[in-house]
Amino acid sequence: MALSQIQCLDENNVNLRTNESKPDFFYSEEQRLALEILLRDGSDAFNKFLHANNLRCFLSDQEVDRLTRSVEEVCDPESELSRVVDSDSDELPVSLQYWPELSACSLPRLDLGWPDCASYRGVTRVTVYAQPPLDGYAHIKEMVRKTIAQAQKVIAVVMDQFTDVDIFRDLLEACFKRKVSVYILLERAALPHFLSMAERAAMHPGHLKSLRVGVTGGAEFLSRSCSRVRGRLGHRLLLVDGDKAVSGSYRYPNL
Repeated sequence: MALSQIQCLDENNVNLRTNESKPDFFYSEEQRLALEILLRDGSDAFNKFLHANNLRCFLSDQEVDRLTRSVEEVCDPESELSRVVDSDSDELPVSLQYWPELSACSLPRLDLGWPDCASYRGVTRVTVYAQPPLDGYAHIKEMVRKTIAQAQKVIAVVMDQFTDVDIFRDLLEACFKRKVSVYILLERAALPHFLSMAERAAMHPGHLKSLRVGVTGGAEFLSRSCSRVRGRLGHRLLLVDGDKAVSGSYRYPNL
């Protein structure tokens, strides 16, 4: 739940009025209503609402096009997950999934185990790698593969696009030969490319004993009219044994 929603549940909270010129401006009820209309009625109705309420267009043409093309119907307006506010009203049904208690997603189960989160004692080191590599530094892909080879307990990969066969085969070797638990979390839209790469890597059922692959997207916006838009996963990180992390803009495509 967003901080603004949590604050609205607090009866003692006073929301100070602000505007777009202030640095602390991050939420506008008028913009939220405009987004609801965009998802429900399309771009023409969205532009009319902006003009009627004297709002500047806060979305680019590309964003408007992407939102209208990616909107999903969460449920049938006639189902039990929807209700009509007023039988005499011309408004569309309001989805009960809009409210936090029905729209919250459960966390995935880490059934292969996870290292104990004990406090770390020792020297914390941070190393910066660049591509192309700086003098005396290894290629980022080489560093990633060496980090995977050093894993003893668990490896977790979060990646928006994963098509590098070499890195994937390193993960398969870690989970099959060294019995290292491997979790992979991918952007939903990139899953077909990952599956194609898995076929090229000669994956077999035995690898699945210590390997789990999941998909997700970015943040979601659930509207009051039974519709939803999903963002896209933008994180790129590698966690090893609970005490090593590799994060940055480097992706795992086989380029």
